[in-house]
Amino acid sequence: MRKGMKGYNLHPCIGYADMWSQQKGSNMNRSGSQKALFVISIIEIVSGTFAFLAGIMATLAGGILGGALGTAPQELADAGVSAADAGAASAITVVLGLVLIITAIISVVEGILGIRASRDATKIMPVWILAIIALVGVAVSVIFSIVNGTFAANAGSNIASLLINGGMFWIANNIKNEAMA
Repeated sequence: MRKGMKGYNLHPCIGYADMWSQQKGSNMNRSGSQKALFVISIIEIVSGTFAFLAGIMATLAGGILGGALGTAPQELADAGVSAADAGAASAITVVLGLVLIITAIISVVEGILGIRASRDATKIMPVWILAIIALVGVAVSVIFSIVNGTFAANAGSNIASLLINGGMFWIANNIKNEAMA
């Protein structure tokens, strides 16, 4: 046998493929919950990245709208938009964009920590805590959308967020209980 990267034993016919099964946290040593956590963590990272980009675009759009108040007040008046309405819309768009950026950062961090915890079950506590925070945030968002009467318009997004964040918490809780047992 010859030595491969990092000193792993390699069979001449197997090559580097066997190296991955010898590493700590390989698929063969993972529980079903850890495998599911890995998949949901990838989803969290991808959706968080898209949400981050959307938050940047919303913040920039709000800033551009606010800038239009100072540079083109006549055009806004011609379009039937008062300066107060445009200013309020600009401020709300910027604030919502910043909230979306913060939420996206939490989602990406949760995904990165989830990948780490999917390989080592003893590192699940940060994921568990972030999953609780994300689940509470989604629950508050759903409650606000129900109160505002916009739940039907956002039902797909609300249900997907509840399923992903609820699943992340449930799986993190399972891994936490497995690690403590």
